[in-house]
Amino acid sequence: MKSAMSALRPTWFFFLSATNLLSCLLLGGGTKGGFLSDAILELCSVPLFLAALWRLTDAAYDRALRWALTFCGLIGALVLVQLIPLPPAIWTKLPGREAVLSSLELLDRRPLWATISMAPEASWLTALSLLPPAAVFLSVLTLDWRERRYLSLLVIGVAVMSAFLGLMQLAQGSNSSLRLFQITNQSSPVGFFANRNHFAALLYCAFLLSAAWVPTVVGDLQFPFPGQDRRKYDTAPLIAGSVAIIGTLLVLAAAVVMTRSRAGLVLTFVAVLGALALPSSPLQRQKPKISVTLWAMIGVVVLALLFVGGSELLGALDRFDVSPLADERKIFARVTFEGAKTFMPVGAGLGAFVAAYPMFARRDDLVPGTYANHAHNDLLELWLETGIVGPLLLGFFVYWLLRRGITAWGPSNPGPLPIDRSLIRAAVLIVALLLGHSLVDYPLRTAAMMAILAFSCALLIRPTVTRSVFSPSLSSVRRQSH
Repeated sequence: MKSAMSALRPTWFFFLSATNLLSCLLLGGGTKGGFLSDAILELCSVPLFLAALWRLTDAAYDRALRWALTFCGLIGALVLVQLIPLPPAIWTKLPGREAVLSSLELLDRRPLWATISMAPEASWLTALSLLPPAAVFLSVLTLDWRERRYLSLLVIGVAVMSAFLGLMQLAQGSNSSLRLFQITNQSSPVGFFANRNHFAALLYCAFLLSAAWVPTVVGDLQFPFPGQDRRKYDTAPLIAGSVAIIGTLLVLAAAVVMTRSRAGLVLTFVAVLGALALPSSPLQRQKPKISVTLWAMIGVVVLALLFVGGSELLGALDRFDVSPLADERKIFARVTFEGAKTFMPVGAGLGAFVAAYPMFARRDDLVPGTYANHAHNDLLELWLETGIVGPLLLGFFVYWLLRRGITAWGPSNPGPLPIDRSLIRAAVLIVALLLGHSLVDYPLRTAAMMAILAFSCALLIRPTVTRSVFSPSLSSVRRQSH
């Protein structure tokens, strides 16, 4: 009994993983590489990254794990290839380098060795920014089901903290000292982020993770039938848990409305609908579970709208009077598209958007008060920076996600408990929503949301480590988790 209990205790590797994920969520809200918080986060991710690699040497390599690690390796190879110095005879022949050659001619200078990336320093910063989410992904792969549940609760807890921080920012006004970034949305709550759209992304992701717990917490709140002994039913803990989970959903939904993020509002509505498809339980109990979840979602939406009040709701709806394609996003997309075609098939280099964008922007493309730090469409920006390779990798990833989605809603869902199966389904929806959001913004340019994406992707892969010098055998833990 004692050995079984010790096997169920979280290992120090779990606490290291949780600390790293927490650091990503608290420090990774900026959108511009090079912040001190980003450097601290990347440095702190190194121990977890190395420890996760060590644990994976003891993994049972099934097909899913091999594909996942191969995909990570391809991303790393893409970064390294773009940073290999090339002789002038090669890089001067690459498409889109005419402007660089013209500048060298005006300065009467000879071309020297250079990389594929037109902004190698920015590419290095981009490569380093991938370290924290890579550490999260690799570490979660080696955690058991129970530890993954704990991490989902950690994400929910941080999102609630961020929501309350955002409410205090809104109450203190545009000059609130609680805003962590100098360049931010002064009139909206942003939590631990610099941008309200990315704050809203965290909220709808946490909403789905919270909704996955509803059938387990609220669905088990069953009162006795007439004639049964009520003394056998202690519903107080279940009532407390139900109040907590419903309150969490209410806070997250209300905070999204207060951000006035158009994409956030639309995707949160999609998340509410998707939450109805999360419950996973035995066939004979499926209908009651869905009924409980349905009423919970309806109640949360109604209470959230009442909580934020008419003025906040109308303010959020007013932003839909202007199409997102009617603002600078349309200009950014057109200019980025022209640049992406010019740099095909090798691209301008990861992180080189800021350097490459002005090469294709006309005078009438300049919008007063705006700065093109990103394309507000990560598919176009990925195409510009990586050429044909990036979209191909993204296509493989979408195909993998579709396969994982079919598995998540099929009989082969690997989760041993209903909550695990619900979290896997929530992870599929989270990844899909973040990809959709990336078509009109750049949430995945923040370390925090990249960590959420990495965590969600890892949830879709069965824990594979069977033995490690860092923790007791997970085979016994699996039996206990079941």
